[in-house]
Amino acid sequence: MSSSLCMAHNIEHREIVNSGGYQLEKVSMRQSKQNDIESAKLGLTVVALSNPSGAYTVGCHTKEHKGTCQCFPFFVQRSLSVPSFIMLFGTEQEKMDYALNNKRRVIRLIQMWASLHGDTLREDEAAMAFLEEFYVSVSDDTRTMAALKDKLPELERTVKQISEDSKGQQKKHKVLIRQFSTGDERLQKRQPIRNMDELLFKVYCIDHTYTTIRVQVAASVKEVLSAVADKLGSGDALILVKISSAGEKVVLKPNEISVFTTLSVNGRLFACTRDQFDSLTPLPDQEGPSAGTMSTFELMSSKDLAYQMTIHDWDLFNCVHELELLYHTFGRQNFKKTTANLDLFLRRFNEVQFWVVTEICLCSQLSKRVQLLKKFIKIAAHCKEYKNLNSFFAIVLGLSNVAVSRLSLTWEKLPSKFKKIYGEFENLMDPSRNHRAYRLTVAKLDPPIIPFTPLLIKDMTFTHDGNKTYIDGLVNFEKMRMIGNTVRTMRYCRSLPFNPEASLANKNHQDVRNYVRQFNVIDNQRTLSQMSHRLEPRRA
Repeated sequence: MSSSLCMAHNIEHREIVNSGGYQLEKVSMRQSKQNDIESAKLGLTVVALSNPSGAYTVGCHTKEHKGTCQCFPFFVQRSLSVPSFIMLFGTEQEKMDYALNNKRRVIRLIQMWASLHGDTLREDEAAMAFLEEFYVSVSDDTRTMAALKDKLPELERTVKQISEDSKGQQKKHKVLIRQFSTGDERLQKRQPIRNMDELLFKVYCIDHTYTTIRVQVAASVKEVLSAVADKLGSGDALILVKISSAGEKVVLKPNEISVFTTLSVNGRLFACTRDQFDSLTPLPDQEGPSAGTMSTFELMSSKDLAYQMTIHDWDLFNCVHELELLYHTFGRQNFKKTTANLDLFLRRFNEVQFWVVTEICLCSQLSKRVQLLKKFIKIAAHCKEYKNLNSFFAIVLGLSNVAVSRLSLTWEKLPSKFKKIYGEFENLMDPSRNHRAYRLTVAKLDPPIIPFTPLLIKDMTFTHDGNKTYIDGLVNFEKMRMIGNTVRTMRYCRSLPFNPEASLANKNHQDVRNYVRQFNVIDNQRTLSQMSHRLEPRRA
């Protein structure tokens, strides 16, 4: 068998390829039972022939003896990789080179990891300890591997910067005054919400009185209830309930975290005993406004409205850390990490959608409702122009809400030009073939882009629910790659900054800015449908 390996005429094709920092020689054999193999060309050539026993018969010869085809046959298991082969049969220099390349790759990986996770690492003592220990280990390795010294300064800067920022953040953190709002204007530039940030938040009782507590954003339900019990001086066993404006009640589990940002647009938190649960009712202010704001924003330019909405949406989107997508998909309670920034951005989508429905359903005059339809279609068009697909979809979904779409008398009065534009928008929203129309449109856009974020969440959830995380005790990397593709989509959308156009600034831009950040909406679908039927009763 060994002699057949050494016959040069059996080799049909040789190809040199680069892999893992080494030159590999891909050898194709003429005989049908022989397989293409990859071998490390590190001063030796390896030729292999598979046999029925499940092993490789391997013959190797050095460059010096290549012409004589002097062979030394031995058996190597199929599972033995090229790196393992090097460590077993390579020279000391080959082993040293291989180890050096591996260490360089590890250092590069850690630097990428630290750069990507910087903000979150600062809050993780274990991660900080690992980084500092890793730096010490690399520093020690430079004594025997001088070639690693060029990697040390950059690694030192990375560790030092994160370590100093971490110490500074432990001494200073934000206190978020009042209930979460996507339009909070306390800071000149919107800052990402972190786990350690504290929040002053109202928790209501069964009689609609409230107590204000101060807890961390990522506080668990158990911690929230403990703070409430301390303020109320109650010894009763309390439960935490979130209530929507429609009266839907959900009892929160003790291990759930960051519950403040997961509320619906007009949702509130209540603390009560289990006996009081059935008696809980929504607050009057959860019903939303009783009058529209058309008189305010009809005087504002549609382009200015879309522009200020895009600036605000970009600020919210830019605060979302990529990891929040993973926490949201796999369960934030499993990581003990907040998804507050992602939650607020998703809530913004619902706010814009209900803003459209609310304004139309609160408008009693037919002619005014037609004007509103035109206004919203124009705003949607400008949002699309600014590549703000999140608000674009929110507006179009608001117009397609049953409380609006059933207003046939209103739609009949809409000019055909606007009907055509709206029809094109609906085609873009077509969910068939996995939202193919939308995905093709986004693929043609250059960043910055504000994507239709609920679809990103849907993609990740579908991937997570439809694929096991572990298979036979091993990580399912195919699933991780699919999830990674969604995360990379988000990264691509933000790969270039959004630069506001100064030319669009006008004398009332501050009024427009304030308006789009403080939408007051009705988010009770039943209420909106009832209002719609009062505007245009069902035809007999």
